[in-house]
Amino acid sequence: MKNETKNKVKNKAINKAKEPGLVYKVVIGIVAATVLVAAIVVSVTYWRKSMQEEEEINAGIRYLEELEQQDMEEISGNIKTIRDARLLNLADANEEAVWAVLAELNVMILGDSRAVGFSYHEFVAEERVLAHGGGKITDVDDELEQIRAVGPKHVFLCFGLNDVGIGFWPNAEDYAVVCDEKIQLLQRELPNATIYLNSILPAVGVGLERDSDYPRIGEYNEALRAMCEEKGYHFIDNTPVAEEHADLYAEDGLHVDRNFYKYWAANMLTEVD
Repeated sequence: MKNETKNKVKNKAINKAKEPGLVYKVVIGIVAATVLVAAIVVSVTYWRKSMQEEEEINAGIRYLEELEQQDMEEISGNIKTIRDARLLNLADANEEAVWAVLAELNVMILGDSRAVGFSYHEFVAEERVLAHGGGKITDVDDELEQIRAVGPKHVFLCFGLNDVGIGFWPNAEDYAVVCDEKIQLLQRELPNATIYLNSILPAVGVGLERDSDYPRIGEYNEALRAMCEEKGYHFIDNTPVAEEHADLYAEDGLHVDRNFYKYWAANMLTEVD
């Protein structure tokens, strides 16, 4: 009797396992579990990717916010510093390129005996250099007709040595006022041109002994710089270039060798936008 009962239970279980519905349910369960696991994996992967993208976006936003907080003058200053260094390096790497750029700009150079070298050494066309020994800033008044005839877009003023030595302006600020007047005059006569005021090349060595006021050239340059900053003029500081290339001065300590002009010209170009 007991064996008969066991056989019935066993046969019932076997028959139940053979039912198609049960197999179908098992397969469906496995498939559903697989899909669920895949969905979880995909969701986790997408979540991680979204988090990474969000972090990258946030990093970009933080960078832009940092840029906004920076002083735009500081950024522009950094760019100009890099640009200036490249221009000054160009004087050593490719001198002809310096003169080619200057020629393309439609320039005119006004000044004293130091400025004469630009045309004397044939770096700049003679008609574009109005300079002579003993030249002073007040000579601009007498040269307006020649300047208008050329019609330059960029005018570089290269005076100062004789102006300091002549004694008309023992006060540096008074000399700066006169330079301001001449710049305004040129702006009226050449409304489409840009005027640049070069700092006075310093005297060196024995040149400092040639006149009691030559050691004060730095004082005059500071007055010129302050005036240009106040008026919004272009001021070209030549003092660092002169100090770096003091070995290119003539024996008199006042004038400069032909090899100095490429550095002077490159420095002038740094102020051109």
